Amino acid sequence: MFQRYAFSDSVNRVVNGNYVTFSGNTTSGRPFEINTRLSDANAWINGECIQNAFPYLNAEEREILMTGIDSQDWAAMFGESE
Repeated sequence: MFQRYAFSDSVNRVVNGNYVTFSGNTTSGRPFEINTRLSDANAWINGECIQNAFPYLNAEEREILMTGIDSQDWAAMFGESE
């Protein structure tokens, strides 16, 4: 199983009360900061599908947490979506 990018050494994780902030750079070096509820992050860690754990995040934010790839790199690798 692969390591989720959000839990790699490339990402800073700061817990503040009931929230956690993930920040750092995407795999292409663009900065990001994503704020989530701590309970939702724990659900994801424990096997919940990311779209169910973080329904309030958009697809790009969820992709960054999973792989570190942002929409610009995605488009460069696979083309624009239809």
